[in-house]
Amino acid sequence: MSKRRKYQDVSELMLPEPAIINPSQKHNPAKPNPKLPPQNPKPATDFRRIIVMPLRILGSLAVGIIILAVVLPLLAWGTLIESEYGAAVARFTLYDSRWFVLLWAGLGLNILCALLLRLPWKWSHLPFVMAHCGILVLLAGCYLTWSGGEIAQITLPEGTVGTKAMKPNRQHFTIRPIAQNTLQSTLQNTSSKQESWDIPFESGPFSWDDYDASNWNQQNRKYRTSLRLAMQWGHRDKGELRVPLRNVKFEVLNYLAGSTTEPVPPLELSILWKKTMRTTTDLGDVKEIPRNWERVRLEIKPQEYFGRMEIRGVQTEMAGGERINYRAAISMTETEAFQNGLPDQNTNSESRGHVVLYHNGKNYSVDVDRLLRETENNKRFRLDGSPFELDKVQFNSRGPVITFALITVGGEIDRLTLFPDNPEMNIQAQRAGVFGFYWLNPEKLAQNPDYADHPILQRLSLPRLDILQGTDKNLYYRFWNGRNITSHGVVPSRSAGKKPQFSVAEKTPDEAEIVVERFVPQDLPGLRILALPVGRGQEAVQRVQLRVTIDGKEDTFWLRAVEKSVVPLPPERDQIRYVHGNTQSVQIQWNYDTVELGFGIFLKKFEMRTEPGTRMSSHYSSLVDFVEMRNHSDNQPDFSRTLDDFRVYENGRSILISMNNPSVFRGTGRSYRIYQSSYAGPYHPDNPWFYELYDGNIFAWEKTPRESLYMSTLSINADPGRGLKYLGSFFIIFGSAWFLYRKKEKK
Repeated sequence: MSKRRKYQDVSELMLPEPAIINPSQKHNPAKPNPKLPPQNPKPATDFRRIIVMPLRILGSLAVGIIILAVVLPLLAWGTLIESEYGAAVARFTLYDSRWFVLLWAGLGLNILCALLLRLPWKWSHLPFVMAHCGILVLLAGCYLTWSGGEIAQITLPEGTVGTKAMKPNRQHFTIRPIAQNTLQSTLQNTSSKQESWDIPFESGPFSWDDYDASNWNQQNRKYRTSLRLAMQWGHRDKGELRVPLRNVKFEVLNYLAGSTTEPVPPLELSILWKKTMRTTTDLGDVKEIPRNWERVRLEIKPQEYFGRMEIRGVQTEMAGGERINYRAAISMTETEAFQNGLPDQNTNSESRGHVVLYHNGKNYSVDVDRLLRETENNKRFRLDGSPFELDKVQFNSRGPVITFALITVGGEIDRLTLFPDNPEMNIQAQRAGVFGFYWLNPEKLAQNPDYADHPILQRLSLPRLDILQGTDKNLYYRFWNGRNITSHGVVPSRSAGKKPQFSVAEKTPDEAEIVVERFVPQDLPGLRILALPVGRGQEAVQRVQLRVTIDGKEDTFWLRAVEKSVVPLPPERDQIRYVHGNTQSVQIQWNYDTVELGFGIFLKKFEMRTEPGTRMSSHYSSLVDFVEMRNHSDNQPDFSRTLDDFRVYENGRSILISMNNPSVFRGTGRSYRIYQSSYAGPYHPDNPWFYELYDGNIFAWEKTPRESLYMSTLSINADPGRGLKYLGSFFIIFGSAWFLYRKKEKK
């Protein structure tokens, strides 16, 4: 059986006949022979091959299929990740990653090369060209959204207008220098006069402990293998950040994307006092009874802090009347002051004792009686050798307690409140880096006629043990015997399984042995910070652990981001920190980036409905006005509660924004889509937030004062590529339909 011929027509195999050349005609190489077919020069053929061959490779169907075979599974994986962990995780690991953008750029290059290979285009190419151009337009719109789009949030209490929104995924540290020589917000050792700097910080949506694979093995999390691999490609700032201040080192040690707090177990001590305790029998005889070991529990109970008094300590009393107090420091400078701010033996204080102020490594002693005399008639007391004066001195004899203000050239900067008998309740000048201690000798106080037979005399004469947990997680102690500090130092740590043990007032009648039965270090006064696994449906409380070194002095602490509200709420105790060096100090806050909207959103009323018989919200909405601020400038605040500060746009009055009903605002050069995101509240008069958010005045559009108040969170989206994405989608659909129609016609 013969093989089938490839060519059935013999004529297809015939070679062209050679050209017949007249032998009598001479060939001139310089002049082409018109009877010969024209020949292209070889260099032109090579140049075309250099251009066309890469286009054929890049625009080939095989390359497009390979790219789509990679992109489509990634999109499916990203959808699963977003449903399990949230949009922030999906953006970090996939959608906002540079390598994923390069994949889409490769797909766009493949389509562009495929279009160029078909030049010049014919009428029959139009469906193909339109569909592929639609893909390019769609990709261009996606790029504009990726590079220039804005996703922000604005949180407004009812009756408040705001003009700036916060970016929930963009944060920075605000560093404000405080020069110690004047205690004003000016710079030292720099040529710039800038008052503060914003240091960008990109943390990523994961806690940094999650990058360790061993931490994932303890959690039953979906897609953990692929997610851990994608996490390594995301960009995040870690380690040292650049700060434009000399001798200042700013390091990020850890980041928690989600965290919570829990009370720390109390500090437990066993104490044996060597001094016997006197007791009276039923017959009236006085006996000396030796003391047994006594167990002490010291538990710091955290309290809410809104710029008011903050209790960070606790005190207990022993069977013999001795007192033990326990306090947690929030800065390394406070820890140093506890160790060094001891009574001044060279100060010949009068009956009311003396105050020791610790600042910048130095002690300044002030006699209280002298201070009270020299500050009468609103006079100020100049503290020799220090950069500040004391003013507004108040002395309460019932405590006793003394309160005064620190004054500089710029005015009052901070206030101190000091107790001689309850040092755990002292309120220190954290911003100024000034820490005070009130030392009162009961023997001298008894010479004052106002304190004759006062019960405070007996309490002050009894021993007192002060214990402080420093920011380095060590315990420090000092022992007051009623007249002076006789022992102070660092509590030894546990070693070789033995419990820490130390003695105070050795070889004196007040000698005691102390054993630390249990000690759990605190991250915040009375609290320990716990990390939460990343995921959807939980309130993400972000925290970051910083180590700041100034002039060689190091301080480590946790910091929480400020609230996402336009109202300037006072920072809570874990939202602001002051770090002090020898020559300079800095104030640190962790803020969200903001975007200027160009218009204002005025929240008139928030409404929330619940499911019948439950407290679960079924529907919530915000009634807002879109307004224009009057005479708005950079020096004016970004919010207002006064109706005279703004006017309502004609098309922006009483706009209802609900969960599935967004609103669109145009007219400031950009188009914003505004969605109802979440809410907080209601806040009632028994909640401190109520008085921070509501001044008690009746709203102009209501008739009665508010008994509760809500805060509404609106999500704001600016998408510059929205039009191109719609146009590209139209071209793709129309071109594809046209192509299928023509193909059907040919059949």
